[in-house]
Amino acid sequence: MSKKRIEDAINEAYKVDKDAQKNALEFVNYLQANDVEFEESDSYFWHPKYKGNEVFTINLELNEDGLGASLDTFVNLLPSNSDSWSEREKEVIWANVRPCEINGCGDCSPGITKVIIGKEFNNLCGSFLGIYDPNAETVECMKKLFDGIKCDIDNASHGK
Repeated sequence: MSKKRIEDAINEAYKVDKDAQKNALEFVNYLQANDVEFEESDSYFWHPKYKGNEVFTINLELNEDGLGASLDTFVNLLPSNSDSWSEREKEVIWANVRPCEINGCGDCSPGITKVIIGKEFNNLCGSFLGIYDPNAETVECMKKLFDGIKCDIDNASHGK
């Protein structure tokens, strides 16, 4: 496979579910509009970076039938401020928490404890949030999550 831009891969992969395609493109376009850089990929994995910091891992998981895909976004960073999150936004993020399911799978085994937007979770994977094929509401929460991470990175770079 030749290297692809993420938006080209999304446009090619979503042949049936145009709502899922729209949501995936909206999230990627939002990141790009906020100075997140995506390198072309030949493996359907992208590691978008903001000011040199990887903010997410994005995997485009192709369906076996070749008619669709799932945009899987893995989160390893959290914004430091969780004061502005509504209860509904928190619920959306908490619904995507990933437990460590495989003993010996990596550095996180047998699981880590993490406070995610004000709530403590135990036995989590190192990539503690896994957002699979987000709907429009979840995309809005993902944007807010990124905005907080971006703010933290900007604040840290101003302190140097």
